[in-house]
Amino acid sequence: MRKPGPLFRAAVVATQGIFFWSFGLAYILSPRFCHRFVGYLEEEAVKTYTHLLEEIDTGRLPMFRSLAAPPIAREYYRLPADASLRDVFSCIRADESHHREVNHGFADINTTAANPFPPGY
Repeated sequence: MRKPGPLFRAAVVATQGIFFWSFGLAYILSPRFCHRFVGYLEEEAVKTYTHLLEEIDTGRLPMFRSLAAPPIAREYYRLPADASLRDVFSCIRADESHHREVNHGFADINTTAANPFPPGY
């Protein structure tokens, strides 16, 4: 998979296009459904990152505990210079949890209601 061929690349682009237009149409028809769907996807992401962190903490994936966080991740999450990849995964899980909360929140309100989340929430 390091050097995918043109057929694979074309399939990826086609799939992205199909999803983009399908999700866009679904959002026009039912924003609540789409926000709920994304909220459930985010719930699964939180579970996945929680499992990953448990695997690291129990010693099954020791390389992630000692591997340094990439500079771009340290900058984005404002992590210290000695942050590990485990720290990055923890921040990503927190982001996913926040996205879950916001998407379920949007699914719960009327489409004409004011945004209940303040800027920067």
